[in-house]
Amino acid sequence: MSEPDGRPPRFARLVRRLLELTAWFSVHHPRTVVLLALVATALALWSASDLRLSTDIDSLMPHDVPEAERLRDLFERYGSSEPIVLAISGRGEEDLDDRIDLALTISDLLETRPRLHGVTGLFGEDPWSLLEGPQASALMLYLEPEEIEQLASGLDRDGIRRRVARARERLRSPIGAVASRLVAEDPLGFVGVAIRHLGAIKGRLRIASRDGVLMTEDGAYVMLLVRAEGRTDDFAFAQGVLGELENIARQALETLGIEGTVGIGPPPEGAEGTLHVGLTGAPAILTDYRRILASDIRDISWGAFVAVMVLFLLAFRRVTALFVAGVPLAVGVAWALGFAGVAIGEISVFTAGSVAILCGLAIDFTIHLYNRYLEEIHAGHDMATAFAAAHGETGLGILAAAATTAWAFLAAGFSRFRGLSHLGVICAVGMLLALLASLLLVPAIVAIVARLRPRADRPRGLASFGLGPLLTLVTRHSRLTIALGLVATAVLVGPALRVHLDEDFNRFRPVSSPSIRLQQELVVRTGTSLRPVLAMIRGDDQDALLEQSARLEASFDDLVDEGGPLAAVLGPSRIVPPPSAQQRALATLRRLRAAGLDPARVERELLAAMEAEGFRIDARARQAAARVRAILARDAPLTVAEARRGPLGPVLGDLIIPDPRGGSNALVFAYPTPGIASRPLVDALRAAVAASGVDAELVGGQVLGQALRPIMRRDAVVAMALAAAGVLLILLAAFRRVVLVALTFVPLVVGLVASVGLMAWLGIDFNLVSLSMLPLILGIGIDNGIHVVHRWLSHRTEALADVFRHTGRGIVMTSLTTMVGFGAMMFADYPGLRSSGVLAILGVGATLVTAVTLLPALLVQLRIRDEKREQASADADR
Repeated sequence: MSEPDGRPPRFARLVRRLLELTAWFSVHHPRTVVLLALVATALALWSASDLRLSTDIDSLMPHDVPEAERLRDLFERYGSSEPIVLAISGRGEEDLDDRIDLALTISDLLETRPRLHGVTGLFGEDPWSLLEGPQASALMLYLEPEEIEQLASGLDRDGIRRRVARARERLRSPIGAVASRLVAEDPLGFVGVAIRHLGAIKGRLRIASRDGVLMTEDGAYVMLLVRAEGRTDDFAFAQGVLGELENIARQALETLGIEGTVGIGPPPEGAEGTLHVGLTGAPAILTDYRRILASDIRDISWGAFVAVMVLFLLAFRRVTALFVAGVPLAVGVAWALGFAGVAIGEISVFTAGSVAILCGLAIDFTIHLYNRYLEEIHAGHDMATAFAAAHGETGLGILAAAATTAWAFLAAGFSRFRGLSHLGVICAVGMLLALLASLLLVPAIVAIVARLRPRADRPRGLASFGLGPLLTLVTRHSRLTIALGLVATAVLVGPALRVHLDEDFNRFRPVSSPSIRLQQELVVRTGTSLRPVLAMIRGDDQDALLEQSARLEASFDDLVDEGGPLAAVLGPSRIVPPPSAQQRALATLRRLRAAGLDPARVERELLAAMEAEGFRIDARARQAAARVRAILARDAPLTVAEARRGPLGPVLGDLIIPDPRGGSNALVFAYPTPGIASRPLVDALRAAVAASGVDAELVGGQVLGQALRPIMRRDAVVAMALAAAGVLLILLAAFRRVVLVALTFVPLVVGLVASVGLMAWLGIDFNLVSLSMLPLILGIGIDNGIHVVHRWLSHRTEALADVFRHTGRGIVMTSLTTMVGFGAMMFADYPGLRSSGVLAILGVGATLVTAVTLLPALLVQLRIRDEKREQASADADR
């Protein structure tokens, strides 16, 4: 720390002289300093006014990850895989018919909007659609040969009469109203067999179809699923789509003369039980996300600033302290935002807490400067001398602490995640700008206040926080303190090694938003999260695509069993059977016809049986009989082009989409069960893809989260290594003694182990945002050790308890303000931000406890060792 003659190193003397000159200029020219600061602040605020609020999480992800590229490509070509849901709630069965009519009217209006498409077949289609269009005669092609043979075995004269008689009995039963259409359209029950194929789409979902409209099985919600052509992750587009859907819903209500409300999320408070069209899905969540993010930024920023000011006032117990602390802090934050406006241009969920972080950290500079200034004033020195000591001595420690913290933030800036990189850069530069503001403005404001109120300051320094008795105990029982610290650390090492990393992007969604609450309600009632994972198959031949899709769907179907990770599977082979299956069905039909199955005879005998049972033989009955003949006489496969012309065409259009490189893509939707974690879900899907032998790519937020997991770990390790290396170099340059550097690291290492161990013990997982806090805690936590060791070196002749008590007050105060700043994030609506606040509070709190207990105990032992060496050297010289 010093040269052979006992003086500080030349570089340290130069820096100290510059700091003393800064203090002298600010004390003697305070108005000039304040005026220049105001001009710089005005320019910074002008630059900050260009900051835009970014809600696009995808744009903050790494751009060289294949899973991210596939997700972006899908958004560009297809829109979101997550549908927009119009959930119509009301009074249950009482107004169910009205709600179905409303859904049908909205569906009709959607057909006039080119960028909005109903996705009615997502969870299963109305069985009657199989009796319409080109696929009406292809019902047998959906069946296995055994099923066809079983149906054909009952198509003799007696068998046909028995089927028609059973149909008559159904008409007389309590379900007669429902059965009337069934009998008229499908008297032999062919659809009931064929629908088992399409019915597999439903899986374990608690969804029913009525009049072509989807509804929850309990009738609580009638649902319309809509897909928008365009990027629903773009805020302007999402807002436009939602506005268009809300207008359509209101127009439908007006058309039907029904009273009801329309809006994002569940019914407004007090309107429960009335008819309500609620919107949820990606665009609705994005709109909520932007509104709540803006509110979170405002609330946590102002909350952190006010809380820090109140804490500062309580600690220093003088009203003027609010100006001394508040003005430099506000100016430093404004300069940081001005830099962000020039260098970054946006604020995102990752950088939303930057103002709160800076409030909690930048106030530390003022605390140490002002505390040292008051200490010198109370010792009888004048203002200029007091600030010369504060800047010249304490300032060196502040510079070292600021450098380590800024470097830790810059280490996070090397992350491949743009959002985390932005956070690191903003906070690193913001720390240095806030330091400059404190060095210039603290003495200037104190000087201006002194001129306005030329009254001697009463000897009332920083609150002691009860450190006197604690430090006396620690210095007297240093070995016991060290032993207890080591035991506590060892106990927390185990939980720290078992901490879990949660890569689920749901952690970036506002949990209390109306759209999320409605989505969660639908998840419970439908049995799926409505956020599918897509398997994308590329190919030039659509027949080959159908074959591959069928194999993959069959493999995914094994995951729909009770207790499996999937609730339902939807793919193109559900709508158009693969050619190989169709050929087996056609071969069976040909063999049966060759063996005597005559479609014309079946038609005649069906009409005769219906007449015998009292049915009216009208055009509708003849059409149904003719359809039966066409089904049995089918001799050509159902093609994709043919199916596109029927009622299931829109569904098929969502499942087979053009590939910009040529050919087509088949999309298989895998809908997860509620509550399934991303990792087991994606692992199971990957295993199913491998088992099917199909070359398919999984696409979705859950897949991206898994792909980012190793990147998150690597970034955290690299950031920690860079931060530790930079801090180590800074401390070696500052202290020039390895043992002091090692001791300075003690609060940090113990604090990190304790904070991570406590997170695991409390059941709090790491996520993408909170993981980035680790290198920041490294930079923040090292400050306490720096100030303690620096004061110990500068006052070697003082009693150890007094040395630690003076500095301890400052580090307790700075740690509390840091915890308050980070703690403001605990009130955010985003779990990721909240967990970051918890981790920061635990980390800073743990390093504080270590800095005022374990580190002083170690320094006591170091002094004892040094004194013994000096005594031994002196004895040897005699």
